[in-house]
Amino acid sequence: MKKVNFLFLVLALLSLTIFSCQNDKDELFDEFDALERADDNTLTEDFTKKRTCGHQHHMEKLLADPEYKKAHQAKFDRLKNAAQQRSSAGMVLPMAVHFQGISNPDVACLRALAQSQIDILNADYGGNNGDIAQWGSASSTFPGVQTGASSISFCLATQNHPSGYGLSNGDPAVTINKTSGDSDNKWSGYINIFVQADTGVLGYSPLGGSGNGDGVVIDASAFGAGGGCGSISPQAPYNLGRTLTHELGHYLLLDHVWGDNGGCNQDDGVSDTPNCSEPNYGCPSVGASSCNSADLHMNYMDYTNDACMYMFTAGQATRMENFVASSLQNVANNAANVCGGGGGNNTPTCSDGIQNGNETGVDCGGSCSPCQTTPTCSDGIQNGNETGVDCGGSCPPCQAATADAGINRIIRPVGAQTGDTFTPRVRFRNYGTENLTSVTIKYGIDGATNLTYNWTGSLAPNTNKAINLPAMTVAGGSHTFTAKTTNPNGLSDSNTGNDSKSSSFSIPTNNGPQTIKIQVKPDDYGSEIYWELLDDNYDVVTYGGPYQDGSTSVKTKTVTIDDNACYTFVIYDDYGDGICCDWGSGWYRILDSNNSTIVSSNGQYGYWQEKDFCLGNARKGEAITTSDEKQRVRFSATTIAKSGTLDVALSSKAKRTPQNLTYKVLDTNGAVVFSQKAGLSKEKSLNLNHLPKGTYYLQLNDGRKTPKQRFEIE
Repeated sequence: MKKVNFLFLVLALLSLTIFSCQNDKDELFDEFDALERADDNTLTEDFTKKRTCGHQHHMEKLLADPEYKKAHQAKFDRLKNAAQQRSSAGMVLPMAVHFQGISNPDVACLRALAQSQIDILNADYGGNNGDIAQWGSASSTFPGVQTGASSISFCLATQNHPSGYGLSNGDPAVTINKTSGDSDNKWSGYINIFVQADTGVLGYSPLGGSGNGDGVVIDASAFGAGGGCGSISPQAPYNLGRTLTHELGHYLLLDHVWGDNGGCNQDDGVSDTPNCSEPNYGCPSVGASSCNSADLHMNYMDYTNDACMYMFTAGQATRMENFVASSLQNVANNAANVCGGGGGNNTPTCSDGIQNGNETGVDCGGSCSPCQTTPTCSDGIQNGNETGVDCGGSCPPCQAATADAGINRIIRPVGAQTGDTFTPRVRFRNYGTENLTSVTIKYGIDGATNLTYNWTGSLAPNTNKAINLPAMTVAGGSHTFTAKTTNPNGLSDSNTGNDSKSSSFSIPTNNGPQTIKIQVKPDDYGSEIYWELLDDNYDVVTYGGPYQDGSTSVKTKTVTIDDNACYTFVIYDDYGDGICCDWGSGWYRILDSNNSTIVSSNGQYGYWQEKDFCLGNARKGEAITTSDEKQRVRFSATTIAKSGTLDVALSSKAKRTPQNLTYKVLDTNGAVVFSQKAGLSKEKSLNLNHLPKGTYYLQLNDGRKTPKQRFEIE
């Protein structure tokens, strides 16, 4: 028996005020967003313990356009007519990397991170990755399957950049906060990589790109390898750069090895990949099977962890090469123009700090000077019989860092704060070789680290832990926040160079009325878009939209509001596809009187999106008037014995008459799963027996989609 538990008698429009001001900056459904977690090591099942790829859903939306569908089919027709043989000529594809939503960007670090990610691609696609050696012991399980070293390589463009992005000849094609969404037609002739935060998936790509400004979207938690750069921070087990290897495979017309629809009768269109019925996750043992043959779970087009995927097949390499030859010549032909000397990594440089061309090591071997075969103990490279960098073998013994911790990210405060009090949140890492059971964190502002927090627990080597520090109150103005670790496990830190991190932030200084700007860039269908700015009583302060279809210029509305107050910005889309990115690249933001961003969004939402923010010293939930005269709509719903039925009653002082209302039930993705007119009665029984158990939201809708209230079906 299903029961509906709806344990509240509250205002639907005050439903979000139970959260603190820090959490009010997040969207309504952040509790369901896999990137929002109490502990950075406690990862949600759907996003981080299991790889997630959004390419299938992305293609469903793209193929809804008849013209796109026709062009997409033409790619397969051209592929059939292409010579089904391996290419002997190298094909260089220029790339551009677009970081979006970056606060306090470290340009040099982001450029280096982009180049290192492309180096990973070149190794993986060229079959030069070190871990491909594992195939030697696995290959006997897969008769007839050979690894594929494609003739495709990638360059990070350095010349003849599109104008308007602040790039000069010689600069790598890396943009920061210059693009939005998942396409930019000014970057036609490139494979574009759009790095975004909070995508909800590790990445997505079209199945067969066009080189017309489209590209691949990668979540900020899965781009590159190593320590990352600020908010672009690759997280285990997807921290070796293989998410882009996987998604780029889709761009080059590779499907998942199980064929997406699942089942042993489905196929990915490549003859030498064994059938499998569903994705593999984690790190399966060689020989794991689902369709009377071993699953090729080490293939880049499965869903295993980065460390457990290491190969394409020869058939996949052939398919990608033929796709480039038949459908991406616009990209390949652009390499000579933007990569300089043809680009790619097919020519050994012997001097760029990267293994490329026929080099057998970094800038050595092949056409370069022979690689060092004896240990140097001093060149910063592991060579000869060294067991570590300049240590071990014939060199002095390597020293194990048994006690080494360090701050590797300041999560909060970063950028403009909404009040003078905030709760710092930092992430530290156990860089040592033994479990970390205690560490002291020193922190403070403007160069001082005079405050102390003692952490105890258990943290395995090479893993992270995010914690909140005690709240701080800081005077208005610009500041820096610094945190550092000391005394890991009560011992001296063996590497103090990774102990400390700092961030820049600002505290508002004005305490009177403030003029803000609300800017909305619609997509092609502005008539579907409208928005409201609500005060702390959820009364409308101002509103905007709908707009004219086809008018995609930025719409700006200026309004003066109280500085010491909290507000909610709600934006709706009647069609349910947000304002980006199927029919244009829309976005919105709210700027304060100093033109600093208070609220922003890349426009990717469903039917609505809500953003709460506070100005001055206000805190969400303070000074809220709860009398009926201030309520827009009040309702109650109670658990009853009748299976699957939700009873709802409107307040007698509701400002809207019931016949103007529609009851809507939405799932956690914002999809409407039930709708019924309120009618003339202020009491209504909603039959929800057809809905499965789970979390839902009840919305009272009079055409403006008022905020909603959560309930459970158990």
